[in-house]
Amino acid sequence: MFFLVCLVPLASAQHPDAPQRTPEETAEKQTSKLMRELNITDSVQLDTLYRMHLKYARMRVKSNTRREDLERLISMTEELKGILTEEQFNRFMNKQTDRSPRMQQPAVGPMPQRHPDTRSGATTRQPQSDQAPH
Repeated sequence: MFFLVCLVPLASAQHPDAPQRTPEETAEKQTSKLMRELNITDSVQLDTLYRMHLKYARMRVKSNTRREDLERLISMTEELKGILTEEQFNRFMNKQTDRSPRMQQPAVGPMPQRHPDTRSGATTRQPQSDQAPH
């Protein structure tokens, strides 16, 4: 489940100049990718994967928060577990983990801190002791 937390920022961040895909295009691309990566040849399994991807692609269009993105990814992974064979699912999970090495590295710099007097909940970075404030 750790990889899902890592994928949420990636799944919800889109480049503003990138062409927007329709849910159908997204579902086709995701299904084709799984077909290639997991060597899926069963037409019933492929059809089921396409319908699942289409359902979640349509949900993604309506998603407004990271929490919704995370819930959608968790739900989709659970549904995949029921569609794929155990071997296919294990290979899928291993590939997901391999794709997110950047997320497994420690963060650089301190975590943002809340100022106690900030009511908006906004966070700001505290200057490090060896750096002069700007």
